[in-house]
Amino acid sequence: ETIQALNSQLKSFQERMKRVEESLLRTDYKKHIQEHGSPSPFWEQELESLHFVIEMKNEHIHGLDKKLLHLETVEERNLLLEERVKTLQQENEDLQVRTQNHLVMARQLSEELQAARGALEKEAQLLDQTRREKEELLYRVLNTGDGTPFPVAAGEVPLIAT
Repeated sequence: ETIQALNSQLKSFQERMKRVEESLLRTDYKKHIQEHGSPSPFWEQELESLHFVIEMKNEHIHGLDKKLLHLETVEERNLLLEERVKTLQQENEDLQVRTQNHLVMARQLSEELQAARGALEKEAQLLDQTRREKEELLYRVLNTGDGTPFPVAAGEVPLIAT
């Protein structure tokens, strides 16, 4: 909006300059010179005054041109920065989704690890119980003094070297 306002002011000043150059005063001045020769001191002062005003307006226009160029470059930079912000926001959202997915996966793996530990613990308990039973059975077999064989199917108990 500021750029448009400055552009309109610039056009307005340029139109005024043209109007001053083509104004009735200038044409009257030229007619006066043609009819009467050299201009009167009043007209010379008017002409100097008009030139001074035109020069001031030109300087003001040049200042506005510089301001306009600066604002245009700032606008371009702002647009680039806005695009970069959008890109970074999208990347941030993607990273948040990935983080959520990783957290869900970590929870699942943790639960699976706990379940595996529980199963391993049960297996260890069963193994300990089986060893105790084996030792008990082996003790009974070795310590039965009546000589009757212990009823065990062949191949179920491994041979133990004593």
